[in-house]
Amino acid sequence: MVANPLSVAIAVIFFWVNSGAVRPTLGDQWTTNADQAIKTAQKEGKDLLFYFAGTEKCKNCQLLEAEVFNQEDFQDEISSEFLLVRVEHAEDERATEPEKMQNLKWTRQYGVTNFPTVFLIDDQQVPFGIAGYEQGGVNNYLGLLAEFHKVRVDRDQAMAKADKVKGLDRAKLLDQAISGISESIASVYYPKVIEEIVKIDANNELGLRSKWNAEQEAELRKVIMTELMLVARLEDPIDAIGAIDRVLAEMEFPTDQQMEILQIKLNLVRGQNDPDAIDRLLDQMIGLPGVAGATRERLIVKKILLMRGSGRGKAAMELLTGSIERGKAKGARNLFLYAALGEMLLADQNYREALQAFEQAIPAARSTPEVLADLVSGKAEAFYRLKQPANALKTLDNFADDTNVPADLRAEATLHKSMLMREMGKIRLAKLSENRAIEIANTPILKREFQNVVERLRKKDAPTN
Repeated sequence: MVANPLSVAIAVIFFWVNSGAVRPTLGDQWTTNADQAIKTAQKEGKDLLFYFAGTEKCKNCQLLEAEVFNQEDFQDEISSEFLLVRVEHAEDERATEPEKMQNLKWTRQYGVTNFPTVFLIDDQQVPFGIAGYEQGGVNNYLGLLAEFHKVRVDRDQAMAKADKVKGLDRAKLLDQAISGISESIASVYYPKVIEEIVKIDANNELGLRSKWNAEQEAELRKVIMTELMLVARLEDPIDAIGAIDRVLAEMEFPTDQQMEILQIKLNLVRGQNDPDAIDRLLDQMIGLPGVAGATRERLIVKKILLMRGSGRGKAAMELLTGSIERGKAKGARNLFLYAALGEMLLADQNYREALQAFEQAIPAARSTPEVLADLVSGKAEAFYRLKQPANALKTLDNFADDTNVPADLRAEATLHKSMLMREMGKIRLAKLSENRAIEIANTPILKREFQNVVERLRKKDAPTN
Protein backbone atom coordinates (compact mmCIF):
# COMPACT_ATOMS: atom_id res chain seq x y z
CA MET A 1 0.00 0.00 0.00
CA VAL A 2 1.34 3.44 -0.99
CA ALA A 3 1.65 6.00 1.80
CA ASN A 4 -0.34 9.19 1.73
CA PRO A 5 1.73 11.74 -0.29
CA LEU A 6 1.08 14.56 2.16
CA SER A 7 2.18 12.44 5.11
CA VAL A 8 5.33 11.44 3.23
CA ALA A 9 6.07 15.08 2.39
CA ILE A 10 5.67 16.20 6.00
CA ALA A 11 7.86 13.40 7.26
CA VAL A 12 10.60 14.12 4.73
CA ILE A 13 10.62 17.86 5.44
CA PHE A 14 10.63 17.31 9.21
CA PHE A 15 13.57 14.94 8.95
CA TRP A 16 15.44 17.24 6.54
CA VAL A 17 14.95 20.39 8.63
CA ASN A 18 15.71 18.85 12.01
CA SER A 19 18.53 16.46 11.20
CA GLY A 20 20.37 18.29 8.43
CA ALA A 21 20.46 14.99 6.49
CA VAL A 22 20.62 14.95 2.70
CA ARG A 23 17.36 14.24 0.93
CA PRO A 24 16.74 10.65 -0.18
CA THR A 25 17.83 9.67 -3.66
CA LEU A 26 15.24 8.93 -6.31
CA GLY A 27 14.36 5.38 -7.37
CA ASP A 28 16.17 3.05 -9.74
CA GLN A 29 14.19 4.28 -12.72
CA TRP A 30 15.98 7.62 -12.51
CA THR A 31 19.38 8.19 -14.11
CA THR A 32 21.88 11.01 -13.98
CA ASN A 33 23.43 9.98 -17.32
CA ALA A 34 21.50 12.20 -19.72
CA ASP A 35 23.50 11.23 -22.82
CA GLN A 36 22.83 7.53 -22.29
CA ALA A 37 19.15 8.24 -21.57
CA ILE A 38 18.80 10.05 -24.89
CA LYS A 39 20.29 7.07 -26.75
CA THR A 40 17.92 4.71 -24.95
CA ALA A 41 14.95 6.96 -25.73
CA GLN A 42 15.83 6.89 -29.42
CA LYS A 43 15.95 3.10 -29.37
CA GLU A 44 12.74 2.63 -27.37
CA GLY A 45 10.75 5.49 -28.92
CA LYS A 46 10.18 7.27 -25.61
CA ASP A 47 10.23 10.85 -24.43
CA LEU A 48 12.40 12.14 -21.61
CA LEU A 49 11.61 13.91 -18.38
CA PHE A 50 14.54 16.08 -17.30
CA TYR A 51 14.27 17.01 -13.62
CA PHE A 52 16.55 19.95 -12.78
CA ALA A 53 16.99 19.74 -9.01
CA GLY A 54 18.08 22.58 -6.78
CA THR A 55 20.47 22.46 -3.85
CA GLU A 56 19.68 20.81 -0.51
CA LYS A 57 17.96 24.06 0.57
CA CYS A 58 15.36 23.84 -2.21
CA LYS A 59 12.12 23.21 -0.32
CA ASN A 60 9.98 22.86 -3.43
CA CYS A 61 12.42 20.23 -4.72
CA GLN A 62 11.87 18.33 -1.49
CA LEU A 63 8.12 18.57 -1.89
CA LEU A 64 8.16 17.52 -5.55
CA GLU A 65 10.30 14.48 -4.79
CA ALA A 66 8.35 13.48 -1.68
CA GLU A 67 4.85 14.02 -3.07
CA VAL A 68 5.45 12.82 -6.64
CA PHE A 69 8.79 11.47 -7.83
CA ASN A 70 9.40 9.09 -4.91
CA GLN A 71 5.91 7.62 -5.09
CA GLU A 72 5.55 4.14 -6.60
CA ASP A 73 2.38 5.17 -8.42
CA PHE A 74 4.31 7.83 -10.28
CA GLN A 75 7.19 5.60 -11.36
CA ASP A 76 4.85 2.77 -12.40
CA GLU A 77 2.67 5.03 -14.52
CA ILE A 78 5.33 7.22 -16.10
CA SER A 79 7.78 4.54 -17.20
CA SER A 80 5.76 3.53 -20.27
CA GLU A 81 6.06 6.99 -21.85
CA PHE A 82 9.12 8.70 -20.35
CA LEU A 83 12.68 8.00 -19.34
CA LEU A 84 13.53 9.85 -16.14
CA VAL A 85 16.68 11.98 -15.92
CA ARG A 86 17.80 13.87 -12.84
CA VAL A 87 20.12 16.82 -13.43
CA GLU A 88 21.69 17.85 -10.15
CA HIS A 89 22.46 21.44 -9.31
CA ALA A 90 26.03 22.40 -10.20
CA GLU A 91 26.74 22.99 -6.48
CA ASP A 92 25.45 19.59 -5.36
CA GLU A 93 28.19 17.93 -3.31
CA ARG A 94 27.11 14.41 -4.25
CA ALA A 95 28.04 14.89 -7.92
CA THR A 96 31.54 14.17 -9.23
CA GLU A 97 33.39 16.83 -11.21
CA PRO A 98 32.53 15.21 -14.59
CA GLU A 99 28.89 14.99 -13.47
CA LYS A 100 28.94 18.64 -12.41
CA MET A 101 30.24 19.65 -15.85
CA GLN A 102 27.54 17.59 -17.56
CA ASN A 103 24.84 19.02 -15.29
CA LEU A 104 26.02 22.56 -16.00
CA LYS A 105 25.92 21.80 -19.74
CA TRP A 106 22.24 20.73 -19.62
CA THR A 107 21.26 23.54 -17.29
CA ARG A 108 22.70 26.08 -19.72
CA GLN A 109 21.25 24.32 -22.78
CA TYR A 110 17.73 24.68 -21.45
CA GLY A 111 18.26 28.03 -19.74
CA VAL A 112 17.24 26.78 -16.30
CA THR A 113 17.50 29.40 -13.56
CA ASN A 114 14.71 28.37 -11.18
CA PHE A 115 14.41 25.13 -9.25
CA PRO A 116 12.81 22.72 -9.46
CA THR A 117 12.28 22.80 -13.22
CA VAL A 118 10.97 19.88 -15.24
CA PHE A 119 11.51 19.80 -19.01
CA LEU A 120 9.68 17.29 -21.20
CA ILE A 121 11.73 16.64 -24.33
CA ASP A 122 11.58 14.24 -27.26
CA ASP A 123 14.41 11.90 -28.26
CA GLN A 124 15.86 14.68 -30.45
CA GLN A 125 16.22 16.87 -27.34
CA VAL A 126 13.45 19.26 -28.45
CA PRO A 127 11.23 20.39 -25.53
CA PHE A 128 7.44 20.27 -25.70
CA GLY A 129 6.55 21.02 -22.07
CA ILE A 130 7.87 22.67 -18.95
CA ALA A 131 6.69 22.46 -15.34
CA GLY A 132 7.81 22.91 -11.74
CA TYR A 133 6.41 21.97 -8.38
CA GLU A 134 2.62 21.84 -8.21
CA GLN A 135 0.39 20.96 -5.30
CA GLY A 136 -1.96 18.05 -5.79
CA GLY A 137 0.24 15.00 -5.49
CA VAL A 138 0.80 12.12 -7.88
CA ASN A 139 -2.50 12.09 -9.75
CA ASN A 140 -2.38 15.79 -10.47
CA TYR A 141 1.18 15.56 -11.78
CA LEU A 142 0.46 12.49 -13.89
CA GLY A 143 -2.45 14.35 -15.43
CA LEU A 144 -0.19 17.29 -16.24
CA LEU A 145 2.39 15.02 -17.89
CA ALA A 146 -0.34 13.24 -19.85
CA GLU A 147 -1.43 16.61 -21.27
CA PHE A 148 2.14 17.38 -22.30
CA HIS A 149 2.49 13.93 -23.88
CA LYS A 150 -0.65 14.56 -25.93
CA VAL A 151 0.81 17.91 -27.06
CA ARG A 152 3.85 16.04 -28.37
CA VAL A 153 1.74 13.39 -30.10
CA ASP A 154 -0.48 16.06 -31.71
CA ARG A 155 2.64 17.99 -32.73
CA ASP A 156 4.14 15.00 -34.53
CA GLN A 157 0.88 14.06 -36.23
CA ALA A 158 0.37 17.61 -37.52
CA MET A 159 4.00 17.79 -38.66
CA ALA A 160 3.60 14.53 -40.58
CA LYS A 161 0.48 15.84 -42.33
CA ALA A 162 2.24 19.15 -43.08
CA ASP A 163 4.99 17.26 -44.93
CA LYS A 164 2.40 16.07 -47.46
CA VAL A 165 0.95 19.49 -48.40
CA LYS A 166 2.14 22.90 -49.48
CA GLY A 167 1.15 26.55 -49.27
CA LEU A 168 -1.40 27.83 -46.79
CA ASP A 169 -2.52 24.29 -45.91
CA ARG A 170 1.02 23.56 -44.74
CA ALA A 171 1.09 26.78 -42.73
CA LYS A 172 -2.16 25.78 -41.01
CA LEU A 173 -0.79 22.39 -40.02
CA LEU A 174 2.54 23.80 -38.83
CA ASP A 175 0.62 26.28 -36.71
CA GLN A 176 -1.53 23.46 -35.37
CA ALA A 177 1.62 21.49 -34.55
CA ILE A 178 3.14 24.10 -32.24
CA SER A 179 0.07 25.94 -30.95
CA GLY A 180 -0.26 23.60 -27.99
CA ILE A 181 3.30 24.33 -26.91
CA SER A 182 3.88 27.27 -24.59
CA GLU A 183 5.05 30.43 -26.32
CA SER A 184 8.22 30.57 -24.21
CA ILE A 185 9.26 27.15 -25.55
CA ALA A 186 8.03 27.64 -29.11
CA SER A 187 9.87 30.93 -29.59
CA VAL A 188 13.20 29.41 -28.49
CA TYR A 189 13.10 25.84 -29.78
CA TYR A 190 10.89 26.06 -32.88
CA PRO A 191 12.29 29.12 -34.71
CA LYS A 192 12.52 27.40 -38.10
CA VAL A 193 8.89 26.27 -37.92
CA ILE A 194 7.78 29.78 -36.97
CA GLU A 195 9.92 31.29 -39.71
CA GLU A 196 8.31 29.00 -42.30
CA ILE A 197 4.79 29.79 -41.08
CA VAL A 198 5.47 33.52 -41.31
CA LYS A 199 7.03 33.15 -44.76
CA ILE A 200 4.10 31.13 -46.16
CA ASP A 201 1.51 33.51 -44.68
CA ALA A 202 3.48 36.62 -45.63
CA ASN A 203 0.28 38.49 -46.57
CA ASN A 204 -1.31 37.49 -43.26
CA GLU A 205 -4.26 35.83 -45.01
CA LEU A 206 -4.61 33.36 -42.14
CA GLY A 207 -3.50 35.80 -39.45
CA LEU A 208 -0.55 33.52 -38.70
CA ARG A 209 2.13 36.04 -39.58
CA SER A 210 0.74 38.40 -36.94
CA LYS A 211 0.32 35.54 -34.47
CA TRP A 212 3.88 34.25 -34.64
CA ASN A 213 5.69 37.45 -35.58
CA ALA A 214 3.82 39.76 -33.22
CA GLU A 215 6.78 40.78 -31.06
CA GLN A 216 9.07 41.55 -34.01
CA GLU A 217 6.33 43.43 -35.85
CA ALA A 218 5.52 45.45 -32.74
CA GLU A 219 9.16 46.53 -32.49
CA LEU A 220 9.22 47.36 -36.19
CA ARG A 221 6.07 49.47 -35.83
CA LYS A 222 7.67 51.44 -33.00
CA VAL A 223 10.69 52.18 -35.19
CA ILE A 224 8.45 53.21 -38.09
CA MET A 225 6.36 55.46 -35.85
CA THR A 226 9.51 57.26 -34.67
CA GLU A 227 10.71 57.68 -38.24
CA LEU A 228 7.35 59.07 -39.37
CA MET A 229 7.39 61.67 -36.59
CA LEU A 230 10.86 62.75 -37.69
CA VAL A 231 9.81 62.86 -41.35
CA ALA A 232 6.79 65.00 -40.43
CA ARG A 233 9.06 67.49 -38.63
CA LEU A 234 11.95 67.63 -41.05
CA GLU A 235 10.66 66.89 -44.54
CA ASP A 236 8.49 68.86 -46.93
CA PRO A 237 4.81 68.34 -45.89
CA ILE A 238 3.82 66.86 -49.26
CA ASP A 239 6.72 64.39 -49.13
CA ALA A 240 5.89 63.53 -45.52
CA ILE A 241 2.23 62.88 -46.41
CA GLY A 242 3.35 60.62 -49.24
CA ALA A 243 5.63 58.68 -46.87
CA ILE A 244 2.78 58.17 -44.42
CA ASP A 245 0.46 56.93 -47.18
CA ARG A 246 3.07 54.43 -48.37
CA VAL A 247 3.64 53.08 -44.87
CA LEU A 248 -0.09 52.65 -44.24
CA ALA A 249 -0.50 50.86 -47.58
CA GLU A 250 2.40 48.47 -46.98
CA MET A 251 1.99 47.58 -43.31
CA GLU A 252 -0.85 46.82 -40.93
CA PHE A 253 -1.10 48.71 -37.66
CA PRO A 254 -3.43 48.26 -34.68
CA THR A 255 -6.12 50.90 -34.41
CA ASP A 256 -4.40 53.01 -31.76
CA GLN A 257 -1.23 53.29 -33.85
CA GLN A 258 -3.22 53.96 -37.03
CA MET A 259 -4.95 56.77 -35.17
CA GLU A 260 -1.60 58.21 -34.08
CA ILE A 261 -0.21 58.06 -37.62
CA LEU A 262 -3.33 59.64 -39.10
CA GLN A 263 -3.13 62.41 -36.48
CA ILE A 264 0.40 63.16 -37.69
CA LYS A 265 -0.95 63.27 -41.24
CA LEU A 266 -3.85 65.49 -40.16
CA ASN A 267 -1.45 68.07 -38.72
CA LEU A 268 0.34 68.12 -42.08
CA VAL A 269 -2.83 68.26 -44.17
CA ARG A 270 -4.21 71.17 -42.13
CA GLY A 271 -1.23 73.21 -43.27
CA GLN A 272 -2.19 72.59 -46.91
CA ASN A 273 -5.46 74.54 -46.59
CA ASP A 274 -7.50 71.76 -48.21
CA PRO A 275 -10.83 71.38 -46.31
CA ASP A 276 -11.96 68.42 -48.43
CA ALA A 277 -8.76 66.50 -47.67
CA ILE A 278 -9.20 67.24 -43.97
CA ASP A 279 -12.78 65.96 -44.09
CA ARG A 280 -11.74 62.74 -45.83
CA LEU A 281 -8.95 62.13 -43.35
CA LEU A 282 -11.18 62.66 -40.32
CA ASP A 283 -13.81 60.37 -41.86
CA GLN A 284 -11.09 57.75 -42.22
CA MET A 285 -10.17 58.14 -38.56
CA ILE A 286 -13.82 57.96 -37.47
CA GLY A 287 -14.28 54.79 -39.52
CA LEU A 288 -11.32 52.86 -38.12
CA PRO A 289 -12.22 49.44 -36.65
CA GLY A 290 -13.02 49.64 -32.97
CA VAL A 291 -13.47 53.42 -32.89
CA ALA A 292 -16.64 54.03 -30.90
CA GLY A 293 -18.09 55.83 -27.91
CA ALA A 294 -16.25 58.85 -26.56
CA THR A 295 -13.33 58.46 -29.01
CA ARG A 296 -15.69 58.58 -31.98
CA GLU A 297 -17.58 61.57 -30.54
CA ARG A 298 -14.33 63.51 -30.02
CA LEU A 299 -13.30 62.91 -33.62
CA ILE A 300 -16.69 64.09 -34.89
CA VAL A 301 -16.37 67.21 -32.74
CA LYS A 302 -12.87 67.82 -34.12
CA LYS A 303 -14.21 67.59 -37.67
CA ILE A 304 -17.08 69.93 -36.85
CA LEU A 305 -14.81 72.54 -35.28
CA LEU A 306 -12.42 72.41 -38.25
CA MET A 307 -15.37 72.78 -40.63
CA ARG A 308 -16.59 75.76 -38.67
CA GLY A 309 -13.10 77.25 -38.66
CA SER A 310 -12.96 77.00 -42.46
CA GLY A 311 -16.15 79.03 -42.87
CA ARG A 312 -18.57 76.09 -43.19
CA GLY A 313 -20.62 76.82 -40.09
CA LYS A 314 -23.96 75.71 -41.53
CA ALA A 315 -22.58 72.36 -42.74
CA ALA A 316 -20.85 71.87 -39.39
CA MET A 317 -24.11 72.41 -37.50
CA GLU A 318 -25.95 70.00 -39.80
CA LEU A 319 -23.30 67.35 -39.22
CA LEU A 320 -23.47 67.91 -35.45
CA THR A 321 -27.26 67.72 -35.13
CA GLY A 322 -27.37 64.73 -37.48
CA SER A 323 -24.72 62.94 -35.41
CA ILE A 324 -26.69 63.60 -32.23
CA GLU A 325 -29.87 62.15 -33.74
CA ARG A 326 -28.04 59.05 -34.99
CA GLY A 327 -26.44 58.63 -31.60
CA LYS A 328 -29.79 58.93 -29.80
CA ALA A 329 -31.23 56.24 -32.06
CA LYS A 330 -28.43 53.91 -30.93
CA GLY A 331 -28.78 54.78 -27.25
CA ALA A 332 -25.55 56.83 -27.09
CA ARG A 333 -25.13 59.53 -24.43
CA ASN A 334 -23.73 62.06 -26.95
CA LEU A 335 -21.98 63.96 -24.13
CA PHE A 336 -19.20 65.45 -26.24
CA LEU A 337 -21.61 66.22 -29.05
CA TYR A 338 -24.01 68.05 -26.74
CA ALA A 339 -21.11 69.97 -25.19
CA ALA A 340 -19.97 71.01 -28.67
CA LEU A 341 -23.53 71.96 -29.65
CA GLY A 342 -23.88 74.14 -26.57
CA GLU A 343 -20.53 75.86 -27.20
CA MET A 344 -21.40 76.53 -30.84
CA LEU A 345 -24.80 77.95 -29.91
CA LEU A 346 -23.14 80.15 -27.27
CA ALA A 347 -20.69 81.43 -29.88
CA ASP A 348 -23.63 82.20 -32.19
CA GLN A 349 -25.39 84.00 -29.30
CA ASN A 350 -28.27 81.51 -29.32
CA TYR A 351 -28.19 81.43 -25.55
CA ARG A 352 -31.57 79.82 -24.86
CA GLU A 353 -30.90 76.94 -27.26
CA ALA A 354 -27.40 76.57 -25.78
CA LEU A 355 -28.91 76.32 -22.29
CA GLN A 356 -31.24 73.55 -23.48
CA ALA A 357 -28.34 71.62 -25.01
CA PHE A 358 -26.31 71.77 -21.81
CA GLU A 359 -29.28 70.85 -19.60
CA GLN A 360 -30.18 67.90 -21.83
CA ALA A 361 -26.72 66.36 -21.45
CA ILE A 362 -26.00 67.06 -17.77
CA PRO A 363 -28.05 64.15 -16.27
CA ALA A 364 -26.19 61.60 -18.43
CA ALA A 365 -22.80 63.08 -17.52
CA ARG A 366 -22.95 62.42 -13.78
CA SER A 367 -20.48 59.54 -14.08
CA THR A 368 -18.05 61.56 -16.23
CA PRO A 369 -16.92 64.49 -14.02
CA GLU A 370 -14.64 66.16 -16.59
CA VAL A 371 -17.42 66.38 -19.18
CA LEU A 372 -19.94 67.33 -16.50
CA ALA A 373 -17.71 70.25 -15.48
CA ASP A 374 -17.68 71.57 -19.06
CA LEU A 375 -21.46 71.22 -19.36
CA VAL A 376 -22.09 72.97 -16.02
CA SER A 377 -19.71 75.76 -16.99
CA GLY A 378 -21.52 76.16 -20.30
CA LYS A 379 -24.89 76.17 -18.57
CA ALA A 380 -23.74 78.91 -16.17
CA GLU A 381 -22.40 80.94 -19.09
CA ALA A 382 -25.72 80.60 -20.93
CA PHE A 383 -27.67 81.76 -17.84
CA TYR A 384 -25.34 84.73 -17.49
CA ARG A 385 -25.74 85.75 -21.14
CA LEU A 386 -29.52 85.45 -20.72
CA LYS A 387 -29.18 88.07 -17.94
CA GLN A 388 -29.92 85.54 -15.21
CA PRO A 389 -26.77 85.97 -13.10
CA ALA A 390 -28.34 84.49 -9.96
CA ASN A 391 -29.04 81.21 -11.79
CA ALA A 392 -25.53 81.25 -13.25
CA LEU A 393 -23.90 81.62 -9.82
CA LYS A 394 -26.22 79.03 -8.27
CA THR A 395 -25.33 76.51 -11.02
CA LEU A 396 -21.64 76.88 -10.26
CA ASP A 397 -22.19 76.82 -6.48
CA ASN A 398 -24.17 73.57 -6.67
CA PHE A 399 -21.40 71.93 -8.65
CA ALA A 400 -18.67 73.22 -6.32
CA ASP A 401 -20.58 71.93 -3.27
CA ASP A 402 -20.77 68.38 -4.65
CA THR A 403 -18.04 66.50 -2.75
CA ASN A 404 -18.38 63.53 -5.14
CA VAL A 405 -16.75 65.69 -7.81
CA PRO A 406 -12.91 65.86 -7.92
CA ALA A 407 -11.48 68.84 -6.03
CA ASP A 408 -9.75 70.40 -9.04
CA LEU A 409 -13.03 70.58 -10.97
CA ARG A 410 -14.89 72.04 -7.99
CA ALA A 411 -12.16 74.65 -7.56
CA GLU A 412 -12.35 75.56 -11.27
CA ALA A 413 -16.11 76.07 -11.00
CA THR A 414 -15.58 78.35 -8.00
CA LEU A 415 -12.99 80.33 -9.95
CA HIS A 416 -15.43 80.61 -12.86
CA LYS A 417 -17.94 82.06 -10.40
CA SER A 418 -15.39 84.67 -9.31
CA MET A 419 -14.81 85.73 -12.92
CA LEU A 420 -18.53 86.21 -13.52
CA MET A 421 -18.72 88.28 -10.34
CA ARG A 422 -15.81 90.40 -11.55
CA GLU A 423 -17.74 91.05 -14.76
CA MET A 424 -20.66 92.13 -12.56
CA GLY A 425 -18.34 94.53 -10.69
CA LYS A 426 -18.56 92.59 -7.42
CA ILE A 427 -14.84 92.48 -6.77
CA ARG A 428 -15.02 91.86 -3.00
CA LEU A 429 -17.35 88.87 -3.42
CA ALA A 430 -15.21 87.65 -6.30
CA LYS A 431 -12.18 87.61 -4.00
CA LEU A 432 -14.09 85.53 -1.47
CA SER A 433 -14.81 82.96 -4.21
CA GLU A 434 -11.17 82.98 -5.19
CA ASN A 435 -10.16 82.27 -1.60
CA ARG A 436 -12.63 79.40 -1.51
CA ALA A 437 -11.22 77.95 -4.74
CA ILE A 438 -7.78 77.83 -3.11
CA GLU A 439 -9.28 76.16 -0.03
CA ILE A 440 -11.03 73.50 -2.14
CA ALA A 441 -7.77 72.58 -3.87
CA ASN A 442 -6.67 69.50 -1.96
CA THR A 443 -2.98 69.14 -2.82
CA PRO A 444 -0.03 71.55 -2.43
CA ILE A 445 0.58 71.59 -6.19
CA LEU A 446 -3.08 72.30 -6.96
CA LYS A 447 -3.18 75.06 -4.35
CA ARG A 448 -0.13 76.72 -5.90
CA GLU A 449 -1.69 76.57 -9.35
CA PHE A 450 -4.86 78.29 -8.18
CA GLN A 451 -2.90 80.83 -6.12
CA ASN A 452 -0.97 81.78 -9.24
CA VAL A 453 -4.19 82.28 -11.21
CA VAL A 454 -5.73 84.33 -8.42
CA GLU A 455 -2.62 86.51 -8.13
CA ARG A 456 -2.78 87.31 -11.86
CA LEU A 457 -6.45 88.21 -11.56
CA ARG A 458 -5.81 90.50 -8.62
CA LYS A 459 -2.92 92.27 -10.30
CA LYS A 460 -5.47 93.60 -12.73
CA ASP A 461 -7.30 95.19 -9.81
CA ALA A 462 -4.26 97.18 -8.73
CA PRO A 463 -4.41 100.83 -9.79
CA THR A 464 -1.82 101.86 -12.38
CA ASN A 465 0.22 105.04 -11.99
